[in-house]
Amino acid sequence: MKESVRKQANAMKAVNDILMKGEIVVFGSTYMSGFPLYELVNKSIFEYAVYNRSIEGLTVREALEIVKECVVDIAPSKLFLSLGEEDEGNPLVAEEYARLVAMLRSRLPKCKLYLIGLIDSGAYAKELNDHLRALCDGRSVQFIELVAKQASEAALYRARFKQMSCFFRDRPLTLNEAFAIAEL
Repeated sequence: MKESVRKQANAMKAVNDILMKGEIVVFGSTYMSGFPLYELVNKSIFEYAVYNRSIEGLTVREALEIVKECVVDIAPSKLFLSLGEEDEGNPLVAEEYARLVAMLRSRLPKCKLYLIGLIDSGAYAKELNDHLRALCDGRSVQFIELVAKQASEAALYRARFKQMSCFFRDRPLTLNEAFAIAEL
């Protein structure tokens, strides 16, 4: 495991005791680690806290090693996985991803799991996204395909956050909340 990944995982583990259990967790690699999640969450009203447990450079294999301390120990009610971008060239990535999903399903049976597909349009991304779709049952495990293009990077972040945030809720939006999300 890369030292940078271990260091970030240890920092996350150190704060587990102060986090609320049963909330929402985003667990991903490079893209999600740089995603302005907290900035966008601050403009929204959700019933749950949202924790970004993403680590730059994280591979699926490394995620298998640290998922217990970074995710399972805080028992999320909803978990968004965004992994695989660092695994191109790994012939076992689909198998490792399947093991990760199976492990999460067994350790967090009440948790809703959302698999976020790779955004790239290349052959690797298409193949991995097909594998991720096959892991989904449409109920407790769902696939999310994020939009690929927008006019600006800020617009792209907002559009992708809107796609994810609709799954953050358990109840219908009020009219005021719908207008607040539309303003993002």
